Amino acid sequence: RVVMLEVAFLACLAATSPSSSLAPSVTYSGMHAFFHMYDSTPKLLLLAAEGEGKMEKEEGDKEGKDSVDSVPSWFTSAAMNFKDGRKKSVSFAYVGVEDAAKVAARFGVREIGLGGVVVGVAVDGKGGGTFAVYEGTLRAGGGHAVREVKTFAQALLDSGASDPLPTFPPPDVPRKQAATKLLELTHENLHQCFGDNAPLCVIALLPDGATECPSAVAELARRHRNDPVQFGWVKAAPQADFLAAFGVSAEHLPQLLAVRPGKRSRYALAEGELQGSAMGAFVDRILGGDMSFTRLRELPDLEPAYLLSPEGGSESTDDESSADKMEL
Repeated sequence: RVVMLEVAFLACLAATSPSSSLAPSVTYSGMHAFFHMYDSTPKLLLLAAEGEGKMEKEEGDKEGKDSVDSVPSWFTSAAMNFKDGRKKSVSFAYVGVEDAAKVAARFGVREIGLGGVVVGVAVDGKGGGTFAVYEGTLRAGGGHAVREVKTFAQALLDSGASDPLPTFPPPDVPRKQAATKLLELTHENLHQCFGDNAPLCVIALLPDGATECPSAVAELARRHRNDPVQFGWVKAAPQADFLAAFGVSAEHLPQLLAVRPGKRSRYALAEGELQGSAMGAFVDRILGGDMSFTRLRELPDLEPAYLLSPEGGSESTDDESSADKMEL
């Protein structure tokens, strides 16, 4: 999980305009990561002014440069005073025009004047903290802005802030995907589908001649790999007793079967062919609690392969056929 959080944080910083390492650009969606996932140092944000961003864009267009927000040089100059080697005593960041107003609103700032607005944040290392907004003007830029921001940052470092830090949405952490639970069911492994650890088993009953799991069934299993469902497929044509337990005959294959094993085992059959949309709707209804099940007296078993003839019958059937021929 730690690795995924770090990846999410880096993704938040990467999805921004080019910026200096002294003051990386951060989007609204990256605020939570910047405050709480990187380090516990005080933070200083420069929220870009909309008019200033447009001016920079127009100047960039005239000069043939990329039309992106750029971090003011006076802001990075101020940041240099709080960096010793690789260690920062205050972490600076720049919020571009596209996200500045939204971030400002979270801090109760109604208007961003020319030069931008600086917000100082002191985090507590537990997901909270305090903040303060610089009350002066940064319109002049240059040395004046550097001195003002240095003084403000030092005060934040020495005394912290007083207003409670507003919350920002945490980044989306990729959900760890479970492995697809799909088996070719046999006499030896049927317990994995009908055992205590499988609250629901969905089985594709395949006709004579089937040699592999249909792709639509495999896709269904992949789609529901995070749900408590075990999927399976079985060459069901020679398994007459197994099919009879569910009221199915070999002539009506293929079919999709759902079984809820347990003290009161139940089953349900999907109507129609093994079509992706129909099977998906069938499983969704079960998981949504909107499916009627039929009571099952006892869970049937699959005949082991050595008892099945190549034609799909049992050895006893072959013996009876041989006996009939001898009588003739």
